[in-house]
Amino acid sequence: MYNEPREARVTRDVVWERRIIAARRRAALVDRAMTGLLALAALGLALVLSAIIFIILRAGLPALSWSFLTSASSITDPGGGIGPQIFVSIYVLVLSLLIATPVGVGAAIYLAEYARPGPATNAIRFSTEALASVPSVVFGVFGAIIFLTTMSLGFSVLSGSLTLALLNLPLMVRIAEDAIRSVPVAYREASLALGASRWETIRKAVLPSALPGIITALVLTGGRILGETAPLILTTGTTISPNARYSLNPLQTGETLAVHIWVLKIVGVPGLKDAQLVADGSAAVLLLIVLLINLAMAFFTTRLTRRLRGVGRAPRAGGSKKG
Repeated sequence: MYNEPREARVTRDVVWERRIIAARRRAALVDRAMTGLLALAALGLALVLSAIIFIILRAGLPALSWSFLTSASSITDPGGGIGPQIFVSIYVLVLSLLIATPVGVGAAIYLAEYARPGPATNAIRFSTEALASVPSVVFGVFGAIIFLTTMSLGFSVLSGSLTLALLNLPLMVRIAEDAIRSVPVAYREASLALGASRWETIRKAVLPSALPGIITALVLTGGRILGETAPLILTTGTTISPNARYSLNPLQTGETLAVHIWVLKIVGVPGLKDAQLVADGSAAVLLLIVLLINLAMAFFTTRLTRRLRGVGRAPRAGGSKKG
């Protein structure tokens, strides 16, 4: 066997050690650079969000008052409000979620828990992904054809809500399915081992654990519903009947805040001198509604997550007080 001289072995070890040190330094440098880039990206996102909120609120807050938030709008006299538009926006939001949530969550449960790999499942997933990429105006045309003409619902809150429910189903299905799949398999195995049926396992073990993710799907869907214009212009209309400004009749026409902003900013109201101020105030109110919903749901989700993880107050010394 060839015996390598000791000096050569030492030299080779030194060279390899230097290479390892250089590689570690390069890796550390790349790690710091990428960490900095990702931090800059996150900071840029926060700055963009802050800038949007600041610009919208700076332009719209001067228009806000109790009268502005509660009175009806006007197309001739300045000083009109957006009370009916706020009511219709919330009404459309609630109706759309009531229609989309059972269908979306049900489809997510099927895809996550029951569906087996195969052509049928692949076709469902492809359809969901394809629907998610369809422009909203196409859904508006579809809603106008089906709900307005075929079903004779006419321009109404119900037509708009049904259209928005169809529009947001793919988003809700995708997020809800991911939330259900993220539940550990051990939860299912433990429930089944205790003698629970498959549906009992889903209802009592899987869905409660996936509830924070499902709530996230509701929040994202709700924000998209509040901001849509094209489908509602084609299905709900751009006016509110003076006799049904706060009507719960879903067959009445309606105008949401987003559509109201579009009318004032894009279409224009020649006889209304403060149209731009009203539009800015409407945008500020819409932004504040979305922010309040997100903050409320974030607080609720945090509390729910802590409860599911068993994080709570420590028991008092001496046990619980009886009597």
